Amino acid sequence: MVATVVMLAGCGGDDGRTPQPHDTAAAAIPAAQTAPPAAAEATASAAPADTAVAAPDPPPASPVVQYAQAGLPRSLIDAGCYACHDVNGARIGPPLRAVAGLYRTDPQAIDKLTHKIIHGGGGVWGPTPMIAHPQLDEAQARAMAEAILTLN
Repeated sequence: MVATVVMLAGCGGDDGRTPQPHDTAAAAIPAAQTAPPAAAEATASAAPADTAVAAPDPPPASPVVQYAQAGLPRSLIDAGCYACHDVNGARIGPPLRAVAGLYRTDPQAIDKLTHKIIHGGGGVWGPTPMIAHPQLDEAQARAMAEAILTLN
């Protein structure tokens, strides 16, 4: 620690000298870094307006907000569907809009999805199986399936 203090003291210590043209250490410092604060502020305010940094994108909406904006019932949030399924993008499971798109023309879709919600399943969307939700009764799972199929 003593060596660090000694090194730091020697790095930028003021030895009382006025920088001379042959003093390469002083000459290497850009004028903006050696200018007094008022001059630095004037230089900063003279920067072109088109160099302003754009605000960052807002964070994605929470699953609760996404599900509500899609018109999905609160029961899908309460059942934890959002942990695996996003409305539009893939997570662990497929996006709910993709599920709706795949099953939309299937006349047995509500029965298939109701069964899959309660008992789980796999093979349709890849190797990751859907977990079972045995705590849901058939009416609850059917309402969820019907809501998912309304997505376009």
